[in-house]
Amino acid sequence: MTGKKLIEIIIKPVNHLKPAVLLSLISIFMCTGSLIAQQEPQFTLNMFNHMAVNPGYAGLRDAITVTGIMRQQWIGIKDDEGHRVSPESIVVSGDSPVRLLRGGVAATIMQDKIGYFKDIYVRLGYAYNRPVGDGELGIGFNVGFLNKSLDMGKLKPVDDDPILKGANESTMFTDLAFGVFYQQPGGLYAGLSATQLLEGSREFGNGGLDYKLRRHYYAAAGYEITWIRNPAYVLIPGAFVKFDGTTAQVDLNARLQYNEKFWGGLTYRFQETAAVMVGMSVKDLSFGYAYDIPLSKIGGAGSHEVMLRYSFKLELEKARRSFRNTRFL
Repeated sequence: MTGKKLIEIIIKPVNHLKPAVLLSLISIFMCTGSLIAQQEPQFTLNMFNHMAVNPGYAGLRDAITVTGIMRQQWIGIKDDEGHRVSPESIVVSGDSPVRLLRGGVAATIMQDKIGYFKDIYVRLGYAYNRPVGDGELGIGFNVGFLNKSLDMGKLKPVDDDPILKGANESTMFTDLAFGVFYQQPGGLYAGLSATQLLEGSREFGNGGLDYKLRRHYYAAAGYEITWIRNPAYVLIPGAFVKFDGTTAQVDLNARLQYNEKFWGGLTYRFQETAAVMVGMSVKDLSFGYAYDIPLSKIGGAGSHEVMLRYSFKLELEKARRSFRNTRFL
């Protein structure tokens, strides 16, 4: 299918399209050439999602940590048949320090749905950790696998087109990511990373649609500020930047934490979203919630995001030493 044909499909009914249908058609159109929109899913609770975007973070927490985040974006956008087509993203990541490897290992699984597209990511990584100053530095990489699929059967073009009447079409990518992350307990954290380094390209489906991965760059930083008069209160301002060579997403956030148990905060994503965040921790379990208030018309009723984290240390009992009594030799 040519780009001209897709333009006709989009332009002819554009004045009568619901946001759901337009969102799906734009997604398809972007695949006809070099994709210029950011391809990887976005999250508001980025301060809890370092492992998913930066391989250098593995093992720095000195604990086995599993984090899950689920995001429902632009709630209320549906197609004519009532199917939800607004973006939905789920990420589950886990990492653990491994002393024998002088670092940490990690695994991440993500699913991202927008319209009738669905992406599934699997990433396996390792990071070398070493003390630097008052903190610890992680230098890591991961190998990633991406399965991208499109449910052609749900598309309804204006003109009869056999290409858009197929079943699920899918393709597979293999890629690499690299990152460095520095963390001081109770102080500074900062990280730089790049994903989709190989920028692979594949023909998508029988229609000859070309899909090309774009390299994504991430930067994150924050600092814990403790109240001198009341150390139970800690202010944590932070920033998160995502860039794909064409467009940039900048998040500024601040959280106020009380007694390492309760926290609340605000996030502002430039020209897109303002968000309210709350959370709490009970022993090894942490919970967080964010509600995005859209600043654009396509935002619908806003976006919901939920985070759940479990972190624990394995305390291995040291084997008792035995000594021979010389009286019984």
